[in-house]
Amino acid sequence: MTGLAETAGLAIPAHIDPARVVDFDFFHDPRYARTPHPYDALIGLRDEIGLGIYWTPRNGGHWFITDHELLFEAARTPEIFSSVHASFPPVPVEQEAFYPPINTDPPEHAKYRMPLMRAFAPAKMDMLAKDIRALTVELIDSVAHDGHCDFLEAIAEPLPITIFMQMMGLDLARYHEFREWVAWMTQNDVEKRTAAYRNIAAMSRPLIEERRATPKDDLIGDLTSAQIDGRPFTIEELEGICILLMGAGLDTVVNSLSFSMEYLARNPELQDRLRADPSLIPEAVEEFLRRFSVVFPVRRVARDSEFHGVTLKQGERVGLYLALGNLDPTAFPDASRFDLERDNKTHMTFISGPHRCVGSHLARIEMITFLEEWLKRLPNVRLDPQSPPSYRTGIVFAVTALPLLWDAAAR
Repeated sequence: MTGLAETAGLAIPAHIDPARVVDFDFFHDPRYARTPHPYDALIGLRDEIGLGIYWTPRNGGHWFITDHELLFEAARTPEIFSSVHASFPPVPVEQEAFYPPINTDPPEHAKYRMPLMRAFAPAKMDMLAKDIRALTVELIDSVAHDGHCDFLEAIAEPLPITIFMQMMGLDLARYHEFREWVAWMTQNDVEKRTAAYRNIAAMSRPLIEERRATPKDDLIGDLTSAQIDGRPFTIEELEGICILLMGAGLDTVVNSLSFSMEYLARNPELQDRLRADPSLIPEAVEEFLRRFSVVFPVRRVARDSEFHGVTLKQGERVGLYLALGNLDPTAFPDASRFDLERDNKTHMTFISGPHRCVGSHLARIEMITFLEEWLKRLPNVRLDPQSPPSYRTGIVFAVTALPLLWDAAAR
């Protein structure tokens, strides 16, 4: 293991047990290239090292957790696993973007989170259901007679992104530009990540100023009229919230839809079962969310601590590998298998504790609606054998291309 650390250009700190050192790169691990699918690489890592908390010298050196119960505990212990100044890979504090509430801790966190909880309340999201269904049908019908499409470009991107950009009051003509910025946010290129934050802040400022001058019924308008500690948000705080919302709204549901559709295309018997009994679709969505968790949040150790036999030092980074928590066989028997009848459905895809995803209800509506409309319209959906899917790895897993075929004549 000493040779590994030297290869990564980093010595193993004295407080770290060499038995817990594992060569794993969040972004570009060789295991991804050796397996046909990124989740196969994670399963291989799980089988190789087991459950627990480990340290890797890659990306500046950091801990990562693979055990469901430890992940659950860490997510709910912000006094140790802090979201403040938790950039990954780390950058100097003065260079970090501020995008509350995701990079704040309690009690400050709740002040920023409450306006977003009101904005994404289930009752409000339910009011969008009709528009989501209409757009879903429109997108599917636009390709149905072709017998093929790149699912990412035709459905997975435009469905949630259009809904979200309309909620925000953003210019739909800038869709592809915004998507590129969001992709930069998930990678280990610090310059690109910083540029993405700067671009989103610059794009948001005139919209915020416009809403303050002329209130409008959209998400940015709601936030400009909201208050924190009895005062309006500052423009810097609102820019930061826009960074957070763009990162979540323009990427995560896109990826969940894509991995779900890829699995369906590989498993025609599951397609047939869901077509025969659409009441199973909500259960299928929960299992897709468990089996293909796409976000890997990172925390900063807030103080020197002991955590289940491991010594953590202040300032160290800890990766919360939610996907591995969802693949923990002690929590989910035969965890690698997609199982509609699974008893335990308490997955960690939306995380737990104070940072539980405020957009989870919207994500479920979009995924359920999509599956209902897609399965009733397109038969025998399958992967294109001439064009396999491609993927992006990092702190967010993504499908970057998903060519599909179906029997258009049989519609």
